[in-house]
Amino acid sequence: MMKSVVEKALAECMEEQTALGIDVITDGEIRRENYIYPFCRHLKNFSFEELTFKTYRNGACSGQVPTVIGPLEPTSADPWCATEWQESQAMTKTPVKYTMPGPMTIIGSTANKFYQHDKELSEVLVKLVNRELLALAAAGCKYIQIDEPVMVRNPEIAMDYGIDHLARCFEGVGPEIEKIVHLCCGYPNCLDQTDYLKADPSVYMDLAEKLDNAQFDAVSIEDAHCHNNLALLEKFKKTKVIFGVVAIAKSQVETVEEIKSRVMEALKHIPKERIILAPDCGLAFLPRNILRQKLSNMVTAAKSIV
Repeated sequence: MMKSVVEKALAECMEEQTALGIDVITDGEIRRENYIYPFCRHLKNFSFEELTFKTYRNGACSGQVPTVIGPLEPTSADPWCATEWQESQAMTKTPVKYTMPGPMTIIGSTANKFYQHDKELSEVLVKLVNRELLALAAAGCKYIQIDEPVMVRNPEIAMDYGIDHLARCFEGVGPEIEKIVHLCCGYPNCLDQTDYLKADPSVYMDLAEKLDNAQFDAVSIEDAHCHNNLALLEKFKKTKVIFGVVAIAKSQVETVEEIKSRVMEALKHIPKERIILAPDCGLAFLPRNILRQKLSNMVTAAKSIV
């Protein structure tokens, strides 16, 4: 019964995106409790019974989190992400992007009581993420995104080893696959919350050059919630930029002209063939009518830019 309900929701989510004109869609991550924990649940010794209190996201969040209590290894000999993607892709002819959390974000959202330091844990997670990415690529997934918002919270770690480890997650994934990294500045607790402690978007400027040299195909950044200094885009000499043009936690709908105007300014700093329009992040907070308006306006604006 539950499986049929989930499948119906997945199909509706993807049909709606396709009808709105989105050319690369997601399945809405409807199977997941959040974007991090399902990956952890597929690893032995990631305990959801032995929880640890943790303050994280630079003090923006706190609570009981899952804990690493022993050596991490897959719960199954068979990778699981590819199966999820295949089930979703079978429901639509539109390309489905698959997303998963990266090492820094997993570590920043959980507790470690086994490995001596976070870098050691990150090394282990790189291999576990890579295992899933290789299976996704072999299954035919053409768009693979690793979510690493914690990089923007902890740029020192990102510059030290985080970006290097993120690049290694994609080792062996061929050039025919779009390798995407998502770096948003954080989700608030509710729609239209104004006092949530987001990451400082100016950090993008510090990370850009190293990200551009890491051989990702695209880097996804926020711009709708808080406009960037568009000189940032000039630091991406090779990499495509997935440019956030609609805010994901504001009920106010961006007009077509507002989106188009911002993009035209951005195009003074990056060629058109290397910019892709998208929401800042996921759309879970938005009522369906507002969500449709935002995405429809985004698509209309994109099509109007010749």
